[in-house]
Amino acid sequence: MSVPTTAFGELPSVKAMGTGRAGIVVGFDTEFTTVGGARVVDSYQLAVPDPLDPSVMVEVVILPPLGSGARISLHTALWTVAAAAELWRSPLVPSGVGPRGVPRSVFWTDDWEERREALAKLRVPLVLACHYGAADLTTFRSGGHSRELDPLVRLTSAAGGLVTLLPFRSQRGNENGHWWQSLSVTVRDTMSQAPAGKKTLAALGEACGVAKLDVPDGWISRMTDYRREHLAEFLEYGVNDAVIVVEYLARLWGDGTVPPITLSGGAAAALVNSGSAYLGASTPAEFRRLFAGLVDEDEGVEAVEEGDRLSFYAKRGRNPLDGAAAQLSSAFARAYHGGLNSCPMPGYYPVPTVDIDAQNAYPTAMALVRDIDWEAGAIEEVVHERALSVDDVPTATTPFVGFVSFTFPTNVLHPCLPIVADGTLIYPRTSEGVAGTWVCGPELWLALTLGAEVHCQIGYLGRERQHDGGPSFSLRHGVKQLIDDRNTAKTLFGKGSLEEQTLKTGVNSIYGKTAQDVAEQRSWDARAQEMDNVGGSAVSSPYHAATTTSLVRAQLLATMNQLSENGRDVYSVTTDGFITDATVDEVAALDLYGLEEVLGDARVALTGDPSIWETKHAQSDLVNFTTRGNVSLDLGGVCAHNGLKAPKDIVPDSIEDRELLLASVVSREGRVPNGYTRFPSFQELSRKEDRKDFLPSRIERSVSMDYDLKRQPVRSSMTPEMVPLPDGSVEEMATFATQPWERVEDCLRARQIARDMAETGCLRTVSEWHDWNVKYTHGKGRRISTPQRAVLMSIVMAHRQGVTTIPTLADRSLSIAERLDWLGEWGLGTVSRGDWDNARRPERASQMLPIDTLDPYLGRMTSMSSGKHPTDADRLPY
Repeated sequence: MSVPTTAFGELPSVKAMGTGRAGIVVGFDTEFTTVGGARVVDSYQLAVPDPLDPSVMVEVVILPPLGSGARISLHTALWTVAAAAELWRSPLVPSGVGPRGVPRSVFWTDDWEERREALAKLRVPLVLACHYGAADLTTFRSGGHSRELDPLVRLTSAAGGLVTLLPFRSQRGNENGHWWQSLSVTVRDTMSQAPAGKKTLAALGEACGVAKLDVPDGWISRMTDYRREHLAEFLEYGVNDAVIVVEYLARLWGDGTVPPITLSGGAAAALVNSGSAYLGASTPAEFRRLFAGLVDEDEGVEAVEEGDRLSFYAKRGRNPLDGAAAQLSSAFARAYHGGLNSCPMPGYYPVPTVDIDAQNAYPTAMALVRDIDWEAGAIEEVVHERALSVDDVPTATTPFVGFVSFTFPTNVLHPCLPIVADGTLIYPRTSEGVAGTWVCGPELWLALTLGAEVHCQIGYLGRERQHDGGPSFSLRHGVKQLIDDRNTAKTLFGKGSLEEQTLKTGVNSIYGKTAQDVAEQRSWDARAQEMDNVGGSAVSSPYHAATTTSLVRAQLLATMNQLSENGRDVYSVTTDGFITDATVDEVAALDLYGLEEVLGDARVALTGDPSIWETKHAQSDLVNFTTRGNVSLDLGGVCAHNGLKAPKDIVPDSIEDRELLLASVVSREGRVPNGYTRFPSFQELSRKEDRKDFLPSRIERSVSMDYDLKRQPVRSSMTPEMVPLPDGSVEEMATFATQPWERVEDCLRARQIARDMAETGCLRTVSEWHDWNVKYTHGKGRRISTPQRAVLMSIVMAHRQGVTTIPTLADRSLSIAERLDWLGEWGLGTVSRGDWDNARRPERASQMLPIDTLDPYLGRMTSMSSGKHPTDADRLPY
């Protein structure tokens, strides 16, 4: 290398991403053979730098009896390498620890807990590092031996790997109990440490200068035989993988350094570091207070009832700073939605099209998010029961959030206020039929700019924090630091280098860390043996996350509307890009109703270049079948499979891949058969009851490739286009434009009809779409079979969603059961505790009846003070 690796570690972002803590890093890998539906472990291989001379790598291979199926414990493996490498000589190991551990007399007391703690201080601290730990960490013996450690229940699945959040202890005495060995074990997985696209062990080896070895053809599935017949080559092959892991982590973080848990977690730490400097915070706790309005559980006022606390902070033992912070954070959490994904023009288009991406869409949007002044009172203004105007949301970056109902003009092809329904985002022309939806400032600004009538039931304008006489942009500061360091790494180490790609991953992962558990995410807690919320990251913030993703959606929706005004088509849109028949120059010339200038300013602040678009793909033909599903036969063109898995022997994006996808979609007569091989989930691998080994299983399934009807087909535009197939034949594909649904209820009914038809056929030809249209046009709409129940649940949702306040339901001196009993007194039915808990979930807003249909009951409930009970006069017939 022309540049010392230490230059990477000296970059400010990398310093902050890394832990900086010294550690003994042990690379680990296994070889195994599957025989008769069971794994036979052929070897455990470990590699660790010599503690006194790191230029020497100590390599250890442990061989179970050939073909026996025997397994060893984690402790045995780690102490074997500790003894072979004489790790007690490390300065990180307390004096008194030797090859046999420590004598019992050094730490023994009659109190079990006291001696356990005393022995823990005499530990050998190890970082066990592997690549794709689900395969290797599951080879250790667990259970069946007295007090034998079960390492799998100490692990967590993160970013594609298995890791520990905190070190765990492994302590064991010898046969007579005179000598004891104590280990402290931290687990890291290079799957969580590698940039996207460079996650193979071969790619990691190339990055750190240790080439991955190969085995001759045919042996890889018969490693037991390979060991028997070619032992020397077997040993070299196996231990080399363990060496790659050690050298790769050393290249990233430095020799003998504990890696961060994941790259994205390291990026969050870097943001805390840079954000603290920007905001003047001296501790991470102070940063959380200034950035997200969060304090530790025992600080501040008890602003949120236990059952209403958002999981992202409750899981981490935190609370909002005060009532205003709680209200604002809760509203933005409800307004947090995913990316914009849609297929506005399904069909076959043998014309030139281009796939255009918003450059670094999420980092750019993050750079526009203004900080809230949580300490000064986070809410500047409350809007209640009135129409919104551009004065309420004057810019796309105004920190506003509201629960709104709306109607767009009929000439707006792409309405921009989303309603969460059927597990996705629907953009109808009106909110008729539902109470409304929670939306952030960027999309509200765009809706008002497009001429929509927007009524706000309840809304909040955030109080902006000031910095050096202007708005505070802590996210912009943090993202820019990462981008600057990435550019430095590109100069020092080259474009596409490990160092540059690592920081690119850091930049791109920041948004995900601000959004972590904002929309509640659950994962398997192996120690507790149950599903639980993952909890927020160091930078989780509903306000920053919801506003960022709203800005990205607003950018795309503004572009789509302006292109349609200019007579151009948009065929597909996916998260941060779209396919169009416009050129990138035409797209760059759009002002996006004023948003282009704002985005350009952010790009200048981050990179010095105002450009906001870049070309990703170009093609001369396009088969566009559904959201995230399109393909061109041009190499370099789009190739998105909509979940259809290609056979293992087909190279992604190759001509074979494209031809197979096209033929599967265009010639289908129903769901496309698409079985695949899967490995057990982390839950299946680590549960105590009915635990599975790391063995593949075959999943047989079929996948619908039908258009998903997020938008309404324009029947008059539908034509039967004939698509040429690779074998020279042609097949019909209905090709048509779409328009927004009038109401979300229409969309849901249309999607259900399509799902029912997919049970026996598909929607590919004009004739099949005609059959669907007959069912849709002449079928019955939604009927509320129990109107009282629908009214009751809508009232509960309105209260739990923060759209209105019912005094009795808000009275925290009453138990939840007492409040539910009070609801039952109104004669509309009963509400269970599960109904109460689920009513606050963001997706329930789309199931809420319009507010004005809930009277007279809602009006009587909101006007009745707590402690009062309804009488016969209140229980009017509905």
